Amino acid sequence: MKYGFYFRLLKIFHNEFICCLLANILYCLYCLKYILKKIKRKKYNIEIGYDQALDCINKVYPHPKSVPEYVNPEININLDLSIVIPIFNYVDIIEKNIMSVLNQRTRYNFEIILVDDGSTDGASEIVKKFQNYNNVKAFFQKNAGIGAARNTGINNANGKYIMFVDCDDIVHDDLVEVLLNEAYREDFDMVMCGHNLSKERDGIVISKIPNIYPKRNLNNYKNNDEIMNLAGLPWCKVYKRELWNNVRFFPGYWYEDDIIQFLIFTQDIRFSYIQKIEYEYKWYEKNFSHTQNNNSNIKTIDSYWLLIDILQRYKKNGLPNNEILYTLILRHISTYYYTMIRGLDNALIEALFVLARRLYMEYKPSYRVKLPYMLRQVEKAFDENDIELWKLASTFQ
Repeated sequence: MKYGFYFRLLKIFHNEFICCLLANILYCLYCLKYILKKIKRKKYNIEIGYDQALDCINKVYPHPKSVPEYVNPEININLDLSIVIPIFNYVDIIEKNIMSVLNQRTRYNFEIILVDDGSTDGASEIVKKFQNYNNVKAFFQKNAGIGAARNTGINNANGKYIMFVDCDDIVHDDLVEVLLNEAYREDFDMVMCGHNLSKERDGIVISKIPNIYPKRNLNNYKNNDEIMNLAGLPWCKVYKRELWNNVRFFPGYWYEDDIIQFLIFTQDIRFSYIQKIEYEYKWYEKNFSHTQNNNSNIKTIDSYWLLIDILQRYKKNGLPNNEILYTLILRHISTYYYTMIRGLDNALIEALFVLARRLYMEYKPSYRVKLPYMLRQVEKAFDENDIELWKLASTFQ
């Protein structure tokens, strides 16, 4: 929430110190509002057990059990970067998107991997037009979702670094140069830049919010997990290709981006953040994200099942069971989780709370972990089996 305040203030004041100060003040007032609502709430404990809750969820939306394919081609030492663009429709803007990537002003060698995920509006014909470019690879597959399309790109990426660009976004013409300059400067494993959130209606930009993270840590995490304050979005970053050797998106799920923080950020990596906007994230009225925001859709239960698959892969990859993982899980089963499912009927929400509480008890350390105030409230909700406190604390993060 602090970052939400900060980004909107940055649009007005353009001063990092002032925006950080005001964001913290606004957040304190926000917490005060939370406390008042907490006092007024009616405490309600859930009586159903884990098995009953699991059975309730399985009856309406059983575990999809997504299994991605892992192919790691040999890296071409003469190829600096592979840029993966998953494509589904957007025939009216896809050419502009591809050209913004193709026309990069850079000294680095890069390839573009276009993956058409079963487009139905003619976008496939646009993709075919670019197959004759020497640095473009094009793949066409049956519709399987953006995660599966990105996986096809990863499985065919030969560059030393890899980047993702969404097909409805636009990149600045020096994006590759800026990110790779920084990546090669100190052999960073990942480099991220800032972006604009541009809201469009009928082809007209109605709002543009700069998303540039401050040098100061607004979230005040205590576990030295600075990287966890960055957005877990696939785009706006370059990654070393080997970071993805044992990581893929889980096809068929919503919220597939969750793997970035869980499976990429938690690796032992050196990263850098550039306070410069190089990416235009477009928010259209027909954007798929709007579909995902329908929290009454039964498919929002993906937010639980995907976490189960991610944690299984996390263990398989031998990543550490530490305070950072615990913090990530706590955030996931509160603010992200409840926001997605809160439109479902009460029986399902209660069952999902019970399942989340089981995960909390499984991963909770035997010692006290230093956490932000609102995550501490989430802990209290789970400890006291208080679903109303969980809803409130999840909403106010």
